[in-house]
Amino acid sequence: MMTLIYLDGLNGINYHRLMTPFLRLKEEEGINIHFIQSLNELKEYDLSNVSHLIGSRRFNVSDAKAFKQFLVDNEVKVILDNDDYWDLPKDNPAYNHYKDNAQYFIKDSIEIADEIWTPSAYLAERMKKINPDVVYRIIPNTIYAKEKQWADWEKDNPKDFKVRFGYLGANGHQKDLDQMGMTFEDHELYCMALMDYPDRLKAKYRMNPVDITQYAQLYKFFDVSLSPLKNSRFNRCKSELKVVEAGFTRTAIIASKVTPYKEVIKHGETGILCSTPKEWKEAVENMTLTKAKKLGNNLYEYCKKHYDLSTINKLRLEGLS
Repeated sequence: MMTLIYLDGLNGINYHRLMTPFLRLKEEEGINIHFIQSLNELKEYDLSNVSHLIGSRRFNVSDAKAFKQFLVDNEVKVILDNDDYWDLPKDNPAYNHYKDNAQYFIKDSIEIADEIWTPSAYLAERMKKINPDVVYRIIPNTIYAKEKQWADWEKDNPKDFKVRFGYLGANGHQKDLDQMGMTFEDHELYCMALMDYPDRLKAKYRMNPVDITQYAQLYKFFDVSLSPLKNSRFNRCKSELKVVEAGFTRTAIIASKVTPYKEVIKHGETGILCSTPKEWKEAVENMTLTKAKKLGNNLYEYCKKHYDLSTINKLRLEGLS
């Protein structure tokens, strides 16, 4: 039997949660998978040979109930993989898009799913309010550590023995940055050039956004990753992927003491957790290259043990059995 994977574009979510894991399952377990970019492609397949249709976040269909009945009639099970909350805060740049359009597709997709995969137990509880009658499988976010971009590189040597900090964040993180309550004109900060983040933080160095297949290369420029998050319902639905990325690149991490970070970072051992601007300032000011290297190595060992893709993929196999 065949499993169809619906990818409506190659973004970070699709790359880490569907494309890469299922390519590994195909190679390691012999799973018969096909990727489709449009639901219209379903008509090109003999659905009697298809066991599952898996999609990320949402199935973009105008009549979800009719679509579900079509799949039921063809005995195709629906698995929805969702790693993000749909009810965005009003200060998020994508708020109007989600409010007027996307959130309805997401809710409809949750309603028609036979099984739902998510990296967050907190997010699973939110989705159960929409569809309490299906299996929820907690599948952590991770990366494929043997992929060339993560395995075949070395950090640049720091100049003048100064600790280099880095911030990588997409649009909509202005309130998260405010949690640090500081700027970095007196520090070596590398910041991805989205919106006004570099100017807002007074970063000395700008990094241009890169393709998802080259994302790991950004980590070679800095020793410490900054991951501030405001304590909000939306952020509590997020995963600890930033921790995993830092770990597999042996990069130390300073993060807000909130879900999802406080559950996986052991303060002072695998990272630094901060609750106030004062704690953020102290964590930055007291960081040394020796300390950063120790934290990064400890985090690497933790991630290697708990975020191995082949091990996590066993959860996906259970969902397909």
